[in-house]
Amino acid sequence: MEDTKKMDSRMLRKRAVAILLLATLFAPFFVGPVPVRAQESLKIVFDYSHGQFDDKLYETTDLNLERNLTALGYEVVWAKGGINSSVLSGAVAFIAGSIYGEDQGYLASEITAIENWFNSGKKFLWIGYDSDYGGVKYVNNNMTAILEAVGSHVYGEPTSVEDPYSNCDASYRVVANQTSTDPFVAPIVSGITDVLMHGPTCVYGSNSDTPGEGVSPVDLRDTSIANVTPFLFYGESATIVDADVTYPYAHTDGATGGFVAASIEVGAGDKGTGVIVVSGASPYGDYQPMCSWVYKEVPLTGLVVKQAIDFGIQQNYPRADFTLLLVAGAIGAIIVIVLVIFYMRRK
Repeated sequence: MEDTKKMDSRMLRKRAVAILLLATLFAPFFVGPVPVRAQESLKIVFDYSHGQFDDKLYETTDLNLERNLTALGYEVVWAKGGINSSVLSGAVAFIAGSIYGEDQGYLASEITAIENWFNSGKKFLWIGYDSDYGGVKYVNNNMTAILEAVGSHVYGEPTSVEDPYSNCDASYRVVANQTSTDPFVAPIVSGITDVLMHGPTCVYGSNSDTPGEGVSPVDLRDTSIANVTPFLFYGESATIVDADVTYPYAHTDGATGGFVAASIEVGAGDKGTGVIVVSGASPYGDYQPMCSWVYKEVPLTGLVVKQAIDFGIQQNYPRADFTLLLVAGAIGAIIVIVLVIFYMRRK
């Protein structure tokens, strides 16, 4: 009788040890999925060389954006000494808010550097515009020159958008409050309800195989262009208020409606792997950027900037998701444990 008890005790210990070993072996499969990027510390260059820098904004909104991107594993570089091949070397993203100051325009060599960098493939580009308030043309001209160089199918209108209702204490401080329902851009607009577009314009499409400023212009609300998806819109009370002698290409002065505030284009560039975001206002810097979380006591969802940047980069540098592997491993672990217990009971 005593021998039988000892034998049973030894068997129980063996079973316990076997189960413990199996549990230890497969423990990682029971832990929630940990996203891992295929390449660490991807470099994002923000342009601070053409009047976009502001001490107040850098210490608040811009720094907050940097922290959000760094938390995702990105390396953020603020370029203050001009744009060239050295600055862009190793970067997967270049983001240019609207310039400030007529003497702050891009040199031809800078535009060529951006063009060559983008056309090398697998690059993300964001170009932010501004309105033509005061008859100013240099912002639109400079931002458009970059987009034409890379063959973009989307451009900022040479006009202004105001909204008497959806704003931050002034009609020119527009709050874009509509987002796309297209599943493709769901990660960009998730949780986004109110985005500041300070002194903005809207964007239009160039529906041509040889796109450019004013070339086959279309309103992206009712005309689709391959690989182009609008994701942010103004409210229905938004109004086009043109301020110079150049009228908008695809819209009408005085018109109201939910004009396109920002769009994303994939399959761009010489190698068909580039991604371009074009917005009617600056994502960072400027007077007050799209990434703002509050302005004039109005709560905002400026995370759209971080989400759009991350989404755009992931088109070429996706995070590895081990969810399916973890599920399969967990199922396998359970099966093995059941088989071991069944086998040991037969002993």
